[in-house]
Amino acid sequence: MKKRHLLFTLILACSSTLALANDQAANYQDEFSKPVDGINSVESVLNASAVIDDTPILLTGYLIEPLGKEVYVFKDNTGSLNVKIDGDKMSGLQVKPNDKVTIKGEVNKEDNYIIYVDSVTID
Repeated sequence: MKKRHLLFTLILACSSTLALANDQAANYQDEFSKPVDGINSVESVLNASAVIDDTPILLTGYLIEPLGKEVYVFKDNTGSLNVKIDGDKMSGLQVKPNDKVTIKGEVNKEDNYIIYVDSVTID
């Protein structure tokens, strides 16, 4: 009887952990379903005093210049800022300065509003 109780408790604990992990993954996906609180342009990132670190963003514009060390200048029709794109996020993409792209990522205010990019797609 004790073994059954122990087994039941173990199964319940594991299923709760998996449910929590799935819920957190779903929340991460939901963050990028639309721009956060109207933060969908360079200008809104730079001017929004409420923007905090790790605020998810979705921007459409152009990667106009590589600055080195995986940092690029991103420009839209409202301004420009620096974005950091790890090499694995650009894997297989040949982006030219006149290619319109959409980037998803998070704000990092400590690095002069560098956006840490999670994904890049060519529009």
